[in-house]
Amino acid sequence: MIWSLQVLRFVAALMVVYVHAAQTAFEATGSNGFVPLAVSIVAISGVDIFFVLSGVIIARTAPGLTCAEFAWRRFRRIAPFYLLCCLPAVMIAAKTGVGWREAMATFLLWPATDVMTAPALLVAWTLCFEMLFYAGAALVLADRRWAVVLMVLYGAAFMLRPVAPVFQFLGNPLILEFLFGVAIAYAPMRRAAVWGIPVGVVALLAVGIAGIAPFGGTLQYLAGDGALWRVLVYGVPAALIVYGTMQIAAQPSVWTYLGDASYSLYLTHPLVVSTLAAVWAHTVPADLIVAVTMLASLAFAWRVHESVERPLLAALHPTRRRAQTSLPA
Repeated sequence: MIWSLQVLRFVAALMVVYVHAAQTAFEATGSNGFVPLAVSIVAISGVDIFFVLSGVIIARTAPGLTCAEFAWRRFRRIAPFYLLCCLPAVMIAAKTGVGWREAMATFLLWPATDVMTAPALLVAWTLCFEMLFYAGAALVLADRRWAVVLMVLYGAAFMLRPVAPVFQFLGNPLILEFLFGVAIAYAPMRRAAVWGIPVGVVALLAVGIAGIAPFGGTLQYLAGDGALWRVLVYGVPAALIVYGTMQIAAQPSVWTYLGDASYSLYLTHPLVVSTLAAVWAHTVPADLIVAVTMLASLAFAWRVHESVERPLLAALHPTRRRAQTSLPA
């Protein structure tokens, strides 16, 4: 376990929460607070950091596992808690009707049919790519020759992206960010590489200051509109930041705990943001809206992590379950 990457997971999740809090402040007051809008948008690159991190983690942890073991571990970690978190969004969507496309995008995390369709829980668009990456990793674990086949298929899908949504999804340039992570996982450790953190951060800020930060909606992300530019201006700095963070020796702490809770934070914060959005007035300072929204999201995610996510993971993990039941009363 590289504990510093756990801390980075928390930072990346918090960046996404900040973006949504700032958007809420802007909608309520016409301002997103102290940080200029063009710069605050850059925090959405927390998603790109997540993708690179996933590549590193899977490349480091998957070797030695069978295809079935890997698939079950990923399913166990991602799917049950996600399905619980998306229930409120599904209930809201059901008021206007949930068709088969929406059901596939939400419950199977497959957004590409005859049209691109977003999951009911919008932030789960990233999980669509996570699951696609996990599926590819599982095939490679089953037979290494799949690596070549998948690269060929990805290249073909990339070329056919204008043809249909399925190729837009399968050939999305954002998938390259997972491969950045895989490459980093096998890169030699270099103490000097820690400079990748400030270099990556400065590069991201420069993109915002220059007003060239990519931004869009969920369907645009899934379809890969402008994704090559995003990989260049977000993905490359994200890779530098992740590689730099890997050089830092860290130990378990409150920050690594928050990293463990980052999945809860990512999936539950939209509920907090949308709930609080209904109470803000034009007279409330934008910075206060951002601060309160972020703190409330953190507090809620912490309780969900402790009360729901951790018990659920323990119930699905025999070793953890045995460890818990063996503790003295």
